[in-house]
Amino acid sequence: PSDENVQEAVDSAVDETPTQESVQEPISEAVVEFQIELLGTPIHVEGKPVDGGTQLKWTVVLEDGAVQRFVTDAQTGEVNELTEGKNAEALASFIKSSSEMTIQSDLPQPTDKIDMTPLQVNEGEFIYVDQSGDAVFWKDGQELKRIAVNALPDTNLMMDDQNRILVLTQPSNSYDHGIFGDQVEASGFAIIDAATKNLVQEAVVPQKDVIESLQPLWIDWDQDGTKEIILTLSNNETGARLAVVDETGKLLAEGEPLGQNHRWRHALSVGAFGSTGKLELAEITTPHIGGNLQFFEWNQQSKKLKVTAAGAEYSTHFIGSKNLDMHTSFDSNFDGQLELWVPNQRKNALIGIQRTAEGFEPIDQVELQGTLSSNLVSIASNAQAVLAAGTDKATLEIRMFNR
Repeated sequence: PSDENVQEAVDSAVDETPTQESVQEPISEAVVEFQIELLGTPIHVEGKPVDGGTQLKWTVVLEDGAVQRFVTDAQTGEVNELTEGKNAEALASFIKSSSEMTIQSDLPQPTDKIDMTPLQVNEGEFIYVDQSGDAVFWKDGQELKRIAVNALPDTNLMMDDQNRILVLTQPSNSYDHGIFGDQVEASGFAIIDAATKNLVQEAVVPQKDVIESLQPLWIDWDQDGTKEIILTLSNNETGARLAVVDETGKLLAEGEPLGQNHRWRHALSVGAFGSTGKLELAEITTPHIGGNLQFFEWNQQSKKLKVTAAGAEYSTHFIGSKNLDMHTSFDSNFDGQLELWVPNQRKNALIGIQRTAEGFEPIDQVELQGTLSSNLVSIASNAQAVLAAGTDKATLEIRMFNR
């Protein structure tokens, strides 16, 4: 059966979401919890510290495009709303629910129908992908430069610390899984220099493959000073596999394919999850069917990705959704080791996963008032770690872990 049919069967067997009274109590006095009532269902959350103190500022985008902003104080427990109609503060790039959605902000926005929010590259300057597949630099209501890259309309633009922008390109309908709500996937990528506004690199994947993602991982995994790009490559013959390529598209390593089409792998992040400090890739295989969490190491000699730990029953994606950020990594218990936070299969709880010598184990759980509807956000400092998520019950749920 398809992912969609299995998901329908799972959904029909799930009990109703727990009521607020059944939500787990804070695990210790070192934990502060906030549940903020919103004016609609949140689809995107951002958070940042305020002047290095105990306050945090939150920006929440609702499914109708409305924006609400709050400040929370971990010391006093106060929550204050800052929203006064529209707000001109820029949002980070994220993929909108549809090209018809307009973020309700005083910030000037392109009049084009676009499937993702513009990415800010400088003060007042943005880049976006229009419906023709051009990458457009834009400022103060004026187009600065247009680059024809044949971009995937719903690619999530990414910018690195060298002001380079990664964009997925070469849309293809050769693989009809449609896990993100349409049957068009990228088959290449491009890198643009934001400073010079020039195209510096283009690459394509093998002809039978598509890139089954909207935002690849772009990171220096082997710590040699040059970034790699981690892709989920899928085709109708062998299904989905993980691949590591360099910025020219050259294959550096790959994992075993699933062996069946219409099954997906969600590459989450690369981090030092174990106590040794070695970088590993965390991934969820078939998040809509069982959700098998796996950690991989990169063997550069064999050019293979090897599974180092695996376990089931986690999920980081809804079928048809463009939200690929239902996960985060941070040190929530101040032991010097990253924990991976992911939803359970029903997405009504968040699970903290600790990597161990034998594999991994859940060490903490945050019950949600409803079902996860947004990305996960984490903010960490020496004294405090914060986890936040939006739910379909129109709530922003925040847990603060204090040392």
